[in-house]
Amino acid sequence: MVPAAGAPLAVLTRDTSAIGGPAARHAASFQAATGVSIRLSRTSFSELYERIMLGFVTAQMPYDVLLIPSAWLPDFAPYLAPVPDRILEGPVVQDIYPVYRDALMRWRNRVMALTIDGDLHLGAYRRDLFADPEARTAFAAAYGRDLAPPSTWSQYREIAAFFSGRSGSDGQPLAGTLEAYARGGQRIWYLFSHAAAYTNHPDHPGAMFFDPETMTPAIGNPGWVRALTEFLALRHAGPADVASLDSEAVRTRFAAGQASMDIDWADTGVLAGALQGGAASAVAGQVGFFALPGSEEVWNPATRSWDRLPAPRSVTFLAFGGWIGVVPASSTNIDQAWDYLAWLASPEHSTEDVLDGTSGINPYRPSQLADPQPWRKLLGEQQADDYLRVLRMSLTANTIARDLRLPGYRAYIAALEDQLDRVMAGEISPEAGLAAAAEDWESLTDRLGRQAQRRYYRQAMGLENALPSGAPR
Repeated sequence: MVPAAGAPLAVLTRDTSAIGGPAARHAASFQAATGVSIRLSRTSFSELYERIMLGFVTAQMPYDVLLIPSAWLPDFAPYLAPVPDRILEGPVVQDIYPVYRDALMRWRNRVMALTIDGDLHLGAYRRDLFADPEARTAFAAAYGRDLAPPSTWSQYREIAAFFSGRSGSDGQPLAGTLEAYARGGQRIWYLFSHAAAYTNHPDHPGAMFFDPETMTPAIGNPGWVRALTEFLALRHAGPADVASLDSEAVRTRFAAGQASMDIDWADTGVLAGALQGGAASAVAGQVGFFALPGSEEVWNPATRSWDRLPAPRSVTFLAFGGWIGVVPASSTNIDQAWDYLAWLASPEHSTEDVLDGTSGINPYRPSQLADPQPWRKLLGEQQADDYLRVLRMSLTANTIARDLRLPGYRAYIAALEDQLDRVMAGEISPEAGLAAAAEDWESLTDRLGRQAQRRYYRQAMGLENALPSGAPR
């Protein structure tokens, strides 16, 4: 690599320690190692999409590297340069879990992005509270089973109800669980995670959000209604200000010892479990982990009935999917832009990041989970081994549900969020809200082109490896 001629390499990222912190840290080390000058620009998440799209549509893109959510790739892909073969064939790409590498870096059968963060939802619980003899006796008397980490949403709701209001180790009343309910606070992915187990039938892959044959929205079916109804009912097991919780509040309050459980991205494990360094956790050494709860039933979209499964089944959900790095095709420094992204996402540097609870970067490489020693040093042996076990199990599960990903993504999400606002305000029922959102999705699909959206949705859900001939390009 040689220093860029003229202007420095321009990188755009968000203005927080999450994602923005690693981008800056590794930009400095990249510049020191290569002599390539980097100018890092930051903006708020709420302005990031518009700032990028404005640059593309006006042909005035001032950046060489963009760090974006993976769900935005369909909208930006026409303006991007593909990942070069020299990076695709090396460990920077080959060491990424297939669920991220094969699903989220591609668009229209071309690798257009580099994964820099791997996202999924999992659960955390307080081992000290679950081990308390008095609590165990009371729980067994109330529910007729031992108090243990939940494997189904039904068990999860029972545990949340049991601990809600009970005194914690500090004598203060506990929340039974913590989830995000604030608009703009990642609540949409919490709803999706509740729906994953109910709406991913083993005989009908890819039908979580739409019928992949007709593109009829699936979000109004009974699986979704059950998920939303249960998600809303869990507010009663949360704190008084539950409606204002975002994911950041979920993990920080859990780390402060204010709840028996939470659902969150893998950040909770590092923030709540860390024995030293960073913000002190009130529950360090007492945290256990569980895979996203599952169900003994799943909605069958063909028969329009509930099917009983042979055993409870957990479905991993790639909530948000993670962040990716992309390079605009208009860049005059494309090679150096990809060099910087490869440096940022390298196994060595990314392993440093996943051990930092403020980085916003969650594990996405087998190599990051292979050596337990750094994790044991950070979390202690029991916490670390449990954390790694749940992550490995989730990332290699038989059923892994992909997040929604197609052109117009933000419009689809906004339409659903609008109806969630009405449901949470008590204006309409969960069933009516989802039905209204489904109507909005139908209109969006018609406006964007049903056949084109069908092709893109099927590819995003892993149902087609390549676009049919004649597909819009």
